[in-house]
Amino acid sequence: MDVYKLADDVTKGLEHLTVPLRVAVMGCVVNGPGEAREADLGVASGNGKGQIFVKGEVIKTVPEDQIVETLLEQANLMAEDMELDENGQPVEGAPVVTAG
Repeated sequence: MDVYKLADDVTKGLEHLTVPLRVAVMGCVVNGPGEAREADLGVASGNGKGQIFVKGEVIKTVPEDQIVETLLEQANLMAEDMELDENGQPVEGAPVVTAG
């Protein structure tokens, strides 16, 4: 899978979010997991599958054709939890997607 196309698809799917969320889309099964762990949400893809990371922990491994859908589901769940700060005020900022 083309990691840049994957990153573009994820970016488009996150456009509606207004919370700060760091998303890493990595195309290497060797170095990717380390970099994906550093983001709020990440994927290390290769060999037809992707390991999905949330806050540094692998939560599941999915087939390549389910990576975007799974990342977007997790991003929406995380955004729901992040929408209000500790004072109950809305948090604003755009998700940032990095690819590598």
